[in-house]
Amino acid sequence: MRISFFVRHTLPAAALLLAGCYSRSDIDAGQSDKPSSPEAPATQSPAQPAPSKAAAKPATPSTGEARFPRVNVFLEVSGSMQGFMPASGADARTTQFQQQVSEWLSGLERDQRVAQRGYFRIADRPLTDSYKALSETVRRGISQPAKSTSIPAILDTVANRYLGEGTVSVIISDFIYSPERAGDVPYINTDIADALAHSRQDLAVSVYGFTSDFKGTYYPAMKGRVGKVPNCCAEPIPYYMWVLGPAELVGRFDATLMKGLQGEQAHFGLPALEVPNSVLSRFQRKGSWFVADAGKQAGAGGHAVAIEEASAQEPAEFVVGLDLAQLPELFQAPAYLQKNLALRGNTTEAKVVKVEAATEAAKRSGGPEAAYTHFVTVRVTGKPRSKQDLTLALPAARPTWVEKWTTTDDSRPGSQTFALSRQLDGLQKLLAGRQAGTNAADVLRVPLSVQPD
Repeated sequence: MRISFFVRHTLPAAALLLAGCYSRSDIDAGQSDKPSSPEAPATQSPAQPAPSKAAAKPATPSTGEARFPRVNVFLEVSGSMQGFMPASGADARTTQFQQQVSEWLSGLERDQRVAQRGYFRIADRPLTDSYKALSETVRRGISQPAKSTSIPAILDTVANRYLGEGTVSVIISDFIYSPERAGDVPYINTDIADALAHSRQDLAVSVYGFTSDFKGTYYPAMKGRVGKVPNCCAEPIPYYMWVLGPAELVGRFDATLMKGLQGEQAHFGLPALEVPNSVLSRFQRKGSWFVADAGKQAGAGGHAVAIEEASAQEPAEFVVGLDLAQLPELFQAPAYLQKNLALRGNTTEAKVVKVEAATEAAKRSGGPEAAYTHFVTVRVTGKPRSKQDLTLALPAARPTWVEKWTTTDDSRPGSQTFALSRQLDGLQKLLAGRQAGTNAADVLRVPLSVQPD
């Protein structure tokens, strides 16, 4: 997006900008439009094996029961987006943006878990559109590009006017924020936080990053000695889909309607879930131990492990089964879990040594392990003297790709976005300030304990 953001160093000036081109009358008029599709019944998923009795109940409905009262889609149509959506030429070649966004829009339009949909073009204000018209814009190009749009103004508008109860909104844009003056760049994080400051208290935002070939004129955020770049670009250019809404609803949306997208992800403000879980007494066990809160019967599951013998030379290893189907795909990737899953507690003799996804053999086994999508191996290298409470937790850490995709100079177009990390700094700080508790920024928590037999 390319527009000067008239924010100075005072709150009144910021307030003037956030009103900007998005007058409240325009916004209210856009909200009064009727939904573009009627309510449809929810689909049913195949039955899943039931987890053990000791497993925690999921905090949200299963995937098949996920229902979204309303989903809004906002597509930016400023001049800077034309390169992603070039007018079809004689060769009829399309960009990756056109292919992926068109496919995603089609899936959303057909998904029976969505009751109502709203489609909007982001020009000088949100303009109500239809699925057909918005899809045509993606496929055939922007016929009348907007002269100016502002990221903080758009976020303010969407977060405060298009996030009613039961509503998820998705913004599709290059998310290049261009302050009016170079001296305002250090305040980008503040501008983003201010734009969302009055949004709903349970706001969550998921950011999906993609790259696409780009055929058109590129407009750098900070022009410097270089102005717009015609006939661009040799390298793929990033674009983004931001998902905003009530935290619980965004989590379900991520796990269902954003599933299978080939790109990067970052999630902010999602609630910590108690996913279905259990220690599996017979699955890939090593050493001498049993499940203390379920007894020694075959196939028992629980959360308390009684260690009979354990040493560094002959450790005890037990497996915790987790059902992560209700989490975003990022948090289901074994490599991500292996790197980020933490075992907290007042002991140095227990640690996570392996995280793996369920194999087809495990899914078809018919045993308790068939109820879980992932398995976490915990190794204990010493018999505890007393009961030790532990927590298996996945912190909501910001992924490393954000810094790799960030640049402070985009005068030479490439696969980085100007000040992306500063934008997410503002978002992250705002949402972190609304959360309470020392571990409020966890994606999931599983209570465990180890004790002597």
